[in-house]
Order: sequence, then C-alpha cells, then structure tokens
Amino acid sequence: MNLKIAKISLFSGMDKELSYLVPKELEPKISKGSMVRVPLRSSTATGVVMEICDNPPQREEKFSLKRIYALVQPEPVLTQDLIKLSLWMREYYGCGLQAIFESLIPSIVRTGKGALELKEVSVVKLPGADELEKLSRRAPQQAKICSFLKNYKEPILKSALIKMTGVGAQAIDALSKKGVIKQQAREVVRSAFDDDLSSAELVSPVPHILNGEQQKALDDINLDIESGEFKTRLLYGVTGSGKTEVYMRAMKSVLENGGSCVFLVPEIALTPQTVGRLRSRLGDCGLVVWHSNLTDGQRLDAWRALARGEARVVVGARSCVFAPVKNLRLIIVDEEHDTAYKQDKNPRYNGRDIAVLRAKLCGCACVLGSATPALETLYNAKNGKYLLSEIRNRIDGRKLPSVFIADMKREKPGTVLSRILCEKIAQRLDNMEQTILFLNRRGYSKIFECPDCGNVEECPHCSISLTWHRREDIVKCHLCGYTAKAPSRCRKCGSEKARWRGHGTQKVEDIVAQMFPSARVGRMDRDAMNRRDNYRRVLGDFRAGKLDILIGTQMIAKGLDFPRVTLVGIIDADISLHMPDFRAAEKTYQLIVQVAGRAGRGDGNGEVVIQTLKPESAPIQYAKRDDMNSFLEEELRNRTEFSYPPAMRLIRQIFRSRSEQKLAFYTEQFARAAEKELEGICQIRGPSPAPLEKSEDFYRWHIWYFCPSVKPVVAAILGLKKKFPMDEDIDDVLDVDPMSLM
Repeated sequence: MNLKIAKISLFSGMDKELSYLVPKELEPKISKGSMVRVPLRSSTATGVVMEICDNPPQREEKFSLKRIYALVQPEPVLTQDLIKLSLWMREYYGCGLQAIFESLIPSIVRTGKGALELKEVSVVKLPGADELEKLSRRAPQQAKICSFLKNYKEPILKSALIKMTGVGAQAIDALSKKGVIKQQAREVVRSAFDDDLSSAELVSPVPHILNGEQQKALDDINLDIESGEFKTRLLYGVTGSGKTEVYMRAMKSVLENGGSCVFLVPEIALTPQTVGRLRSRLGDCGLVVWHSNLTDGQRLDAWRALARGEARVVVGARSCVFAPVKNLRLIIVDEEHDTAYKQDKNPRYNGRDIAVLRAKLCGCACVLGSATPALETLYNAKNGKYLLSEIRNRIDGRKLPSVFIADMKREKPGTVLSRILCEKIAQRLDNMEQTILFLNRRGYSKIFECPDCGNVEECPHCSISLTWHRREDIVKCHLCGYTAKAPSRCRKCGSEKARWRGHGTQKVEDIVAQMFPSARVGRMDRDAMNRRDNYRRVLGDFRAGKLDILIGTQMIAKGLDFPRVTLVGIIDADISLHMPDFRAAEKTYQLIVQVAGRAGRGDGNGEVVIQTLKPESAPIQYAKRDDMNSFLEEELRNRTEFSYPPAMRLIRQIFRSRSEQKLAFYTEQFARAAEKELEGICQIRGPSPAPLEKSEDFYRWHIWYFCPSVKPVVAAILGLKKKFPMDEDIDDVLDVDPMSLM
C-alpha cells in the first residue's frame, strides 16, 4: 500500500519538519495547512501539514515512519498563501516557525477546541403503562424521566431534563442503553457577527457623492483590483478628505464580484467606528471583527466563519492580516504609517509590510492609506515600486483647521494650558462645541525629583522614572507594571523638599475640571480604558454630545471622526522630538498632523493650538504650514546622509542579561566576530548600551546592521549565533526594520 507522506511542522518548538504517513482513511480530509495530531517519542504532538508527497525522500526510506493519529480541525488552519508567508517570515525575521504560528493561528484554534456542542435527549420508544409501573418500582428515576418525556415530541437538552426532573445523569444514560431514548450532540451555531460591535455607530447606507479626487482614486483602485494582479497603491489623502468612503466603495465592488477583503486599522479604538460604517454600507457581507480584546469564543467563531468562507470581510488590528480569508482580492491598511502595526515580540513583523507581501502571494490589490505616509512608503511610491493616488482637499470643500503655536517659554513656569488654549476652550463651551486635548503621557506627574541630592525616583527594575497616579496615590512603571505607594520625601536622603514635576493626562483632567467646572470631561488613555468596553463607551458618549472635552493619549490621534469637534489642543507637542530615534522628527510631524486633523470635520471651521518649547523646530513648522512634501524631502536628505532607512535597511540586534559586566563583554566580542563574518554585506554600528538601558531587571545592549538586503544578513547573523560561544545568561533577539530604537 503506497501511503502519502506529510511534512509536518510541530507546535512544540522543534524548528524542523518531520515526516509522517497519512492513513488512507484520512487522505481525503488532510491537505496542506491541515492541523493534525501525531505521535512524538512516547507522547503526542500537534502541528501543521506543510507539504504532502507521494513518495518518501531517499534518506528516509530506511526508517519506519509513524502514522498521523487524527485531524484536529476540520478546516485547514493555514491557507496556501499563509503557508508561503510563514516560510518567508522565518527567513526574513530570523525566528522559528513556532513563534510565527502563534501569530498566524489563534491559541483557541491551536488547542484543538472545536464548535460548542450541547447534548440533546429525544424519545425512541417509551414504555407502556404496565411497563412504566414496573419501572417505577425498580428504577423510580428512570420512570420519572419517561413520564416527563410523554409531553415532549421535540428533543430536549440533557442539562434541562436533569434540572426539570431532578434526576441524575446516570438514569438518562441507563435509558439510553436500553434504547428507550437516544442522546446526541448538537453543534451550537453561534453567529460570528453578533460581536460587541454589532450595535456600533451606523452611517447612512446612502453613499455620499464623490468629488473628483475621490472618484479618480476609486477608479485607480478598481483598475488594480480588476487587473487580477498584485499591485500596491499608496492613497495619500489629507485628514478629512474622505478616504474611508473610497475604501468602502472599493470593497463593495470586490464583494459584488465574489471576492473577500481584509481591512486593517492600527488601534482597537478605531474598530467600532469602522465596523459601524462598513456594516451600514456593505450590507450582508458577513463582516467579522478581529482584535486582541475578543474573547476566546468570539475569536473562534470569527476564525471558523472566515475559514469556511461564511465571512468575506474582516476588520481589525495588526493580527487581522493573518485571517484565513478565502478568495482574497483586496487588503486595505488604514493609517499605514502607524507604529502600532509593528509587533514588539517575536515575530517582530510590521502588519503593513506583511499586508503587502500577502497581497503579492495572493495576486491581489493592496491599498496603503494615510494623511501622513511613512517615509519608507512614500519613497517606494516616488520610486515606482508602489502606485500613488492623492486626495489633497477635504470633502465638501471644508477647510483644513487654522493652526496657532503657543510658545510655552512665554508662559509662566509650570503652566499646563496656555492662555490662548484656555480662551479657545471657553469659546467652544459657550458655543456648545467640542474640544480634544492631546497629551502623549499617562498618569498625573512624571518625575519626583529631590533638589538637595538630585535623586529622581526610578523603577527598581527599569531605567525609567516612576509616574505618579494621584487618584490611587501610587507610583507606577509604565514598562514593567511595578507599583508602590507614592513617596512623600526623597527615598535617598530623606529630604522633604522633593517635588513632583511634569504632567500627564490625569493632571490635565484635574486642571480642566478646576478651570471649567461646568464642562463634561472624559479621559481616554490606557489607565482609563482598563475594561473591554470602556473605549467604546467613552467614544460613544463623546459622539453623542454627552462630553464637552475629551483628553487622551495617542489612541485619540488616529482616524476618529467627530463632526462637533472644532478645537484641538496639543499639549507638549515636542515630547517625541527628545527621543533618541532617527524617526523622532517624522513621528512628531505625523502625530501633530493626525491630531490636528480631528478638528473641523463637520460644518464648523476648526482650530488647532500647538503648545511647544521648540516652536522653531522643523516638524512643528512644516505641520503648521501643512507642507508634507517639503518636510519629507528634508527628512530624506538627512536620512540618506547617515544611511538610515529608507536609504538602507536596518536590523537591530538586542542583547539582554541580568549581569551588566557579562553583557558588555560578550556583546563586544560578538560585534567583533560579526564584523569579520558579515564583511562586505553590511555596515555595523555598535555595540552600545540601548537608550533604555535596563528593563524588567535585564540590562540591554544593541548592535545595528545597515544593509541593502535583509535576508543574507539575517542568515549570516543566525549562522554566527550557532557557533559563537555566548554565555548562557545572555539572550538576544533580532528586530528587522525596527520602529523603536529604545
């Protein structure tokens, strides 16, 4: 008997494929991408079928191959394009398939959990009156069940039968063995579409009339889709230009022609608004939601609906790009510049870049949308690698907001809200209009500093200062989560002169409440959004006009549309300029433009107040003038001069150890070995301590590799790691195309 051979990659961490025989009875059910259970030594393991061969490889003919035990999920857990994608990610990001599978396949699916099943009881043949009387003497509980079931012609849940009769499960099982009744499991069909966003904000199903720029962009995207070929298009559109309307029409066209769509957004906070809009416009397309706040049950339902082809649109954050969509014809990445698309643990992928690659593997269209495109994306568009469509005007002829710069050096020391910002907030309250105040810093105050000894209260586990959360009167590390009671004096010298400096969103909230006591104020940051539905509730209240002022961090800067907002205040606009990061200017520019874009999206004109200590800095001046091209040209010149991306590719290798001395020594030795091993294929800078020198009790050093091509360098680094005698107390990770250099 000539059995087929399956090459299986296991979830157990063994980073090589093993061969198993496919039993004849499983051959029709098993294909590439199937999840199976197999014997492994004296135990069992689960894995994915990566390949099926008719004949075993020569080197394995002398071995007796074991057989696959069982198929775990009825649907393949990986589509054909996702199998290719996982193999590409292994080479490009330099990590094992196990870590990749953890991103591609939800944990609830990997555990083998199937559909929810309930046991039902139905009558086969009930005993007559005489038999029932005898049964009542012999087995009164069984007789009680029979008497009860006389009135039930339809199946009844076993749990309900036990509850209503008070009998035990053993009596039901005994009757089942006698053939009086039968028990069978029924799959519970839960709707994958009844998620917690099913009642999200809806918009009119009647589409707006597109302006000329929108129509041109839509025509371009539709041509990409109709070509049936891989194409990536950057859709650059100023804030409030109606990019979402273009997305929805392109998706509708795909659905009408039998295709499916993936729609990525950077933040969970954007999901309710996006889902509401799409469900209103796209109708009964089977839209499912995909993000980290889903319950296991919701995630399983969504995954099964996509794997079976019942759902044809999936909306969600970064991991949504791996959804098992059938007949994928369009991928949209909204706010493509956003750093939230980059994962900070293995595999350290960028959802935007993976979207482009998946579109290539599927031969479909990919649209990258933004009002502030990443420099790398714009570089690809200018060089012809990506296509480009532009929408330079807001819809309905609405004007971009007027921008005012408040130089905080001219305000009193310690001022949080400038005079001009306070005046404009008061005007909005008088006019019953809304205000957004943005500060990208959580907590109440950032630094507890002693003037006598100069000590700053730091986390004992990380090299950053502790933040004061006044309501709980605790200090918290926003890296590792360490908390302690807030100090009242310097812990080092005991001085009572130590004071808190700086301000976060909690302090701004208190100041606003004191200055404008009649205002209804909401706050949106990670601390306030600690429950699953909090972000949806706060956004819903703000949209409904139940709040006058919304204070928040980065999550309010992206893509949200509030027609009543006519004022945006950006507090400490230059925070990100101080970061030791070659992207600092770009991130500052993007953040200012994105936050400013929340103003004036309705009928009223918008205004923006930018508070800064560096009003002359390039990103702030270019953002004020809305001159993206000049800013990006200057930024590209600066990057090219120092070989930073996009001029070159960057790989960052981060080393960690609890021993500072060992870390410094071994990282230096590895860098010397790398200079010899990688000579001619990259430039090496470092090693040096990372800007965030200590995190969660681990000291951190890093090496930077600048190269024209990633894969050869990653392969060389992995090869060097195998033969380098690294101390067991030191671990390292590769971060390809890093978005943070901390």
